[in-house]
Amino acid sequence: MTETNISIARVPQVTVIDPRIPEKAKLRVAAYARVSSDSEDQVNSYIAQVDFYTKHIAGKEDWEMVDIYADEGISGLEARNRDDFNRMMADCREGKIDRVLCKSISRFARNTQEYIQFVRELLRLGISIHFEKENIDTGKMTSEQVAQIYGAFAQMESTNHSSNMRFSVRMRMEKGLFVPSSVPYGYRLAGRDLEIIPEEAEVVRRIFSAYLSGQGKDDIARELNQLGVDRGRNREKWHPSTVAYILTNISYTGDMIWQKSCATDTIPFRQVRNLGQKPRYFVEHSHPAIVSCADFQRVQELMSSRKGQFHGTHRISKGSRYDKHIYCGGCGSLCRKKITGGKTYWVCRRHDGNKADCPTPQIPEPEIAAAVLRLYHKLKLGQETVLRPVLSQLQELRERELRSNRKISDIDNEIARISEQNLVLVRLKLKEYVDSALYLSQMDEIDRKLRELRKLRRRLLEAAGEDRQIHDTERMMEYLEDGPEWLDEVPAELFGELIERIIIISPERLKFRLLNGMELAENIERTVR
Repeated sequence: MTETNISIARVPQVTVIDPRIPEKAKLRVAAYARVSSDSEDQVNSYIAQVDFYTKHIAGKEDWEMVDIYADEGISGLEARNRDDFNRMMADCREGKIDRVLCKSISRFARNTQEYIQFVRELLRLGISIHFEKENIDTGKMTSEQVAQIYGAFAQMESTNHSSNMRFSVRMRMEKGLFVPSSVPYGYRLAGRDLEIIPEEAEVVRRIFSAYLSGQGKDDIARELNQLGVDRGRNREKWHPSTVAYILTNISYTGDMIWQKSCATDTIPFRQVRNLGQKPRYFVEHSHPAIVSCADFQRVQELMSSRKGQFHGTHRISKGSRYDKHIYCGGCGSLCRKKITGGKTYWVCRRHDGNKADCPTPQIPEPEIAAAVLRLYHKLKLGQETVLRPVLSQLQELRERELRSNRKISDIDNEIARISEQNLVLVRLKLKEYVDSALYLSQMDEIDRKLRELRKLRRRLLEAAGEDRQIHDTERMMEYLEDGPEWLDEVPAELFGELIERIIIISPERLKFRLLNGMELAENIERTVR
């Protein structure tokens, strides 16, 4: 038998390698909480929200907490007033957050324009927002219409809330139960009543007595500064406008007028002078008087008679208040005063020498004065829309520069470390590794440290590198706050406290360079020549 070699093929050995399931990246989640300034229990409500979101995020296995951003006791009407909200938006822009949790739309924003702006920005960044109360998740929305509708509701809620607050204030005024938020120099609040500060009351009486004896407001302010008389409320300098405000404030007779200014009815709300658009309330004998009604009336009559002496004219002297403050916009030359036919003009020196050298014409001084007064009144009534945004922008710029500050950086790192401890503690509590008593005591200690660190951080931001523009803007706002609501003539100190120079652009237009470097234009209103 023939032997046949049968070759048996070898079967290769196969080892099955199970597929590796890639580890799913955790969703980086942050929460934003805000407690309104009218809350009766701000601190507890704040802690409750922070505690809720910390536990909620820690309870999700596929979530990772970035931070809890919370603003305490600040109105939500405008985002610029919310430090932690702005910090959250900055972290979103830097790609640190994937999802934001918020209790309701009204906690996120109460201004439709800002609400839509921030929602759109977060959607562009690929960040979803979940509003718990309305059960809205922007990550699942196919249109912004729903967001716009709820944004409108939120604004309506804010408007209604503000209307209710104003109605409540009006009712208290009508019943005589209103308590002003600020009191005149010379008084302090003692519970619901105004009481006299003796040393300040003496200064008020001195001002009234000096004016009745023939001294002017400028002289009185100069004398008070020379004597180092305390202005109170950490303010150092007396201004003629401050003296004028005291001399015209009926509160020193023991009577008071409520609602001399009022809020506008549309967002953003602004305080404006009440010229009759809303009722005012005259309250007799509401508090102790510092000066008699007779002396107050004599001062008003004297002020009126002094204004009448110069009605329609301006005192011309070698040391005019406009000297070295009016410049030509054409050639940059300093303008000089010129009197022609009994009328006072300000004219470019080059134009006055030869009209061909500069086309900028002369401008009557009353027209310049009228433009200055209009500028003052616009700034006085519109601080919140003109100077406040500028101050906020300057402070934001400064804060960005300070972010590289080592001390602030160390504080930020410590805040992050303690926040991480907070998260670990919450997780241990959820797994019942720590008892409730220890948990609460540790949470209180963590909360205390975070508050101290945030306070220290704010102090460093306020103290470090305060630049000139911020200081000058704050000084201007202080001057406007102290100044009278209405000016009939241009005070000399306006050029040291508010206006740096006036620039004649054309026969129809002036430009004002303010103390902080801002430039604002004002039309010239023609008078009969």
